[in-house]
Amino acid sequence: MDYVKLNKSRHAVKFFDGKKIPTVDVKQIISAASLAPSAHNIQSWHFVIVESVEKRAKLLEEVRPKNREQVEQAGAVIVLFSDTDLAERSREIARLGGNELTDEQLLNFNSRYPQMFENFEELYESNYLSINIGLIAMNLVLAIKNYGYESNLILGFERTEKINDILEVERRYRPELIVPLGNSDTKGKPSYRLPQDRIMEIR
Repeated sequence: MDYVKLNKSRHAVKFFDGKKIPTVDVKQIISAASLAPSAHNIQSWHFVIVESVEKRAKLLEEVRPKNREQVEQAGAVIVLFSDTDLAERSREIARLGGNELTDEQLLNFNSRYPQMFENFEELYESNYLSINIGLIAMNLVLAIKNYGYESNLILGFERTEKINDILEVERRYRPELIVPLGNSDTKGKPSYRLPQDRIMEIR
C-alpha cells in the first residue's frame, strides 16, 4: 500500500468483532514493525502476545474501565514493553549479531554503549526509552493496518510490575502500551491535523 494512503487510512478503532487473529499474522505484524529505527540501534522493545484467556482476564483488571471493552473484543492483544537493562540489551545485540556486525559495531555494543547506558540518569533513561517506544509503536499500528486489521494504543492501564507478574515477564521490562487489534465494522474517523504552516518552518 502507498505510504501516504496507508497513513490516511489508519485511525484509532475501539470496537472489534471478537474473531481471533491467527498467531502467525500477529507474529508477521511484529516482525514488520520491528524494522523501526531506534537510538544506537538498541531496539529496546519487547512484545508479549496475550493468547491465554486467563491472562487476558487478569490483564483486564489492570485496565481502566473505559478501555476494557476493546481489550475484551480484540482479535489479539499485544503488550509492548521497554527493556530497561540497556547495557545487557547492547551486549545481547553483540552476541546475536555475530558476523553481521563490523568490528567497530561489536566494540560499540560490547563496550562503549554499555558504559554510556550505565551512566544514564534515571530521567534521561526514561525519556530515551519513551522515544524508542514511540518509534516502534507507530510502526506497529501501520503494520497492523497494512495487514488489513484495525487497532488502538492504550495508555490507560496500571503501568506497574503487576503487569510483568500477570504475563510472567522479567521485571527488567517496563510495560508501556497495550495494543488491541482485530477486525471491525467500525471505521475510525480522521482526526484534526494542524495546517502545515503551524508545524513547519523554512530558514
